[in-house]
Amino acid sequence: MSDHGLSDQRLTREDIIDAALDIVTREGSTALSMRRVATAVGSAPMSIYRHVRGKDELLTLLMDRVFGSLPRPVLPQAPRDRLLALLLWQHGELAGRPWITEVLSRSDVAAPALLWLMEDLYAAWTACGLTLPEAARAHRVTWVFSFGDLVQRIHPAYTGKRLLVTGDVDPSEHPTLDALGDAWNPHGRHEHFAGDLTALVDALLSRGTARG
Repeated sequence: MSDHGLSDQRLTREDIIDAALDIVTREGSTALSMRRVATAVGSAPMSIYRHVRGKDELLTLLMDRVFGSLPRPVLPQAPRDRLLALLLWQHGELAGRPWITEVLSRSDVAAPALLWLMEDLYAAWTACGLTLPEAARAHRVTWVFSFGDLVQRIHPAYTGKRLLVTGDVDPSEHPTLDALGDAWNPHGRHEHFAGDLTALVDALLSRGTARG
């Protein structure tokens, strides 16, 4: 044990979460391991397992700590506005913590502290006129859209090389792509997220309204 470490008797789950959160915040989720946490708290790796069953449980605890400590957003009354506010709040909080996007891209870890968000999102979709099956479909669509943007934020090179083809086109062969110009900009696309999300939500809601 290091001079500044904790003895096995004094080590708590909160100490482990504190150390793990520091690691993922500074270095990303791939840097996290039980051995790395043990080193950070100055304890033996087996001591960590007395408090946490494994890395997946630790990641769940980290996400629960983060989202459980966040103040809930002040929401508008109108169902559509409330829905958009919830979706943008979720995206904004995740965008500020890239390590969570890394975790979600590799596993199905979920934070119990976010159950209120899921409840409010589905309630907002149904308040806008969708049935529960339609709300489930709409939630899947908006989540995939939002998550795709989050992944592109942490892997910008992928966005530029694979998705954007408008930079070197021959206008005589591809006039539409040439005319597209700055409408799809690798450096400014994220600034358009809120507008793009709003258009997507309105399209999903219009399908439900048309059905009714």
